[in-house]
Amino acid sequence: MFKDQFVKYKVVYDRKKQAIKKGKALVQIEAYQYGDRRYFSTGIYLTPAQWSQKNRNAKDLYLSSQIRSFITKLEKHEKEFRYYNDGHFTLAEFDSLKAQISDRLPAEKQPTFNEFFAAQIKARDKEFKWNTYRQQTACINLLNEFNPSISFGELKFKTIDGLHQFMVNKGHNNSTSQKRHKIIKGYIEKAIKLELLTVNPYNNFTIPKPVVNKMALLPSELRQIEELQFEPGQERLKKVRDMFLFSVYTGLRWGDVAELSANSFIDSGNELVLSIKASKTNKLFQLPLSLTFEGKGQEIAKRYIASANTSKLFKGIYNAFANKSLKTIGSLAGIKKSLHFHMARHTAATLMAQLVGVLVAQNILQHSKLSTTQDYLHLSDQDRNERLQNVKNWY
Repeated sequence: MFKDQFVKYKVVYDRKKQAIKKGKALVQIEAYQYGDRRYFSTGIYLTPAQWSQKNRNAKDLYLSSQIRSFITKLEKHEKEFRYYNDGHFTLAEFDSLKAQISDRLPAEKQPTFNEFFAAQIKARDKEFKWNTYRQQTACINLLNEFNPSISFGELKFKTIDGLHQFMVNKGHNNSTSQKRHKIIKGYIEKAIKLELLTVNPYNNFTIPKPVVNKMALLPSELRQIEELQFEPGQERLKKVRDMFLFSVYTGLRWGDVAELSANSFIDSGNELVLSIKASKTNKLFQLPLSLTFEGKGQEIAKRYIASANTSKLFKGIYNAFANKSLKTIGSLAGIKKSLHFHMARHTAATLMAQLVGVLVAQNILQHSKLSTTQDYLHLSDQDRNERLQNVKNWY
């Protein structure tokens, strides 16, 4: 059906060699057919640092998707023209269609911050883990509920402060508000780098810090959780309990525990060695499980590896469900403290620092600074009193 050669499209950067002189250069689309060429402006200007010569596209996923959208628009014109003209199409037809082809992407008007935010999420959705994606989409939904069309010119202190009051009125606590603000601030900083915005409205806004009651479990409380028996139908509660205990025994963060699979362990025959690339630090972390907490973490790992029918040992357990379930587990175990998953790392740090030293605890918790580990250490009143009673001579 198609009687003329298909047009080949290519992204071209700095065709007129302006980048060195002006610091930026235009991104164009080259249309090639039968030795003839046409060039179309995308309206996108990039610095050399923003351009990937290897991939021949913008390094930023949002901008690269915008460029791809322009090519799609040209392809659509070609396809529609061929459909109505018995498969014929030459580059000269672009000249007659020029009035219908937008010279810039996105549209002639600058996108709103909401549109920019949503496009950034869409461009990166394959990179996000599920919980991150859920947090990002919850944030854009909140933003749209507050104001569905915030222009970049409206991104000032007054708007950010109004958004915060909107969150307060919706009943968001400081912890939730902080998460939302951090996500929005991150995309505002990205917009500044892309020169869509010049001043960060968060410069004069203080993001509220959540009031966190950092606690660690006492050894007696940890044993209560370990010895807790579950009834039939409480299998998911048991799985959450085991995830929590494994975090205590290894010091792992929630994100690393949730991603554990059989491939996360090296079986040397006599013992399992935990071997992962930590999600937060992106560094290799290895730990012989028989060396901590009498090998209890190894017992949990072997049990789930043996019964796992999927790639993840703890599939189907999400952070929000785990934290909600831990409240139930604490109640069943007779613990008065309000359990949450991060308490596992505080418990691990406190017990390890007491038994093997703070430097070992720092290494296992994968903290780059000792001061961070010290924030995780807790001295209970009971421990304090026992140590005071053991002092024989004060001077």
